[in-house]
Amino acid sequence: MIVMETIEQLKKIELENSTPDDVRKILYESPLPAIKSVITKGTYIIRARKGDGYTKRSQMTYCPVEFCKSLQRATLNGQTMFYGVISDDQSHLENARALSCAECSKLTRAGLESIGREKFTLSYWEVVKPISVVSFITDSTFPKVQNNKLLSDLRNTFNNMSLTSQEKNLIRFISDEFSKIVTDNREYLITATISSDIINKTKTDGIIFPSVQLGGQGGLNIALSPNAVNSKLRFIRTLGQTLYKNKDKSLIRIEKYTEKNSKTHIKYQFSNQILLDELNIKDVNELPLIE
Repeated sequence: MIVMETIEQLKKIELENSTPDDVRKILYESPLPAIKSVITKGTYIIRARKGDGYTKRSQMTYCPVEFCKSLQRATLNGQTMFYGVISDDQSHLENARALSCAECSKLTRAGLESIGREKFTLSYWEVVKPISVVSFITDSTFPKVQNNKLLSDLRNTFNNMSLTSQEKNLIRFISDEFSKIVTDNREYLITATISSDIINKTKTDGIIFPSVQLGGQGGLNIALSPNAVNSKLRFIRTLGQTLYKNKDKSLIRIEKYTEKNSKTHIKYQFSNQILLDELNIKDVNELPLIE
């Protein structure tokens, strides 16, 4: 089967009635080229969880398998993965904090006109052993985004790979699947199958892909196997922050942090007055709390 036929068959899959094996039958008759990378020791990964008051490693790591009942972008039903964010600038992790919240924010998904405030707990993790990852980022992956170094480097890597035009088109198709906005989790079938098989059947620790919610900005999402998390990441601390959104105006404010010894410190990143002025409101309570 030639590559173009593979792409056409994947496009015709009926997601409502198809299984991972249906994807495998189509996809793995052709070679599946991917871009291999290494996340180096000392890199920080940030993971977000919706809600407030989480302080322990056990509360911020990968989801227990028994709760994994739906497809995710890089996970099949009944499997678990650690989802986090790598900033495009390790010296300025605010990009990763914003990206992490956007990925699980109801306000962000609701669009420009949404109003409210949401609380998030972020966990900081340090890479203590090199992590092997793959990606399917190509020259067509958010091509207008030029201020994300990680994304730009992977696009350049793709351009320099010795691949046939058909192989490049296959990677572009998979890239589009990782980058598309979905309204139904069943639309994750192709990317979830590819990611789970790569991680579970090879020595690869994880997969990286751009943020759909932020349009490729800020850094990259990373999905890691539980084994990689347990052996190659060190839990550092948690950070409590709130997203305040008044339609097209929004701010994310750090409000507390908890050290590894579970001692919590209240520390506002900036004052309430700055918050009110920037969002053009008179009282924070004008923004309803979104659970």
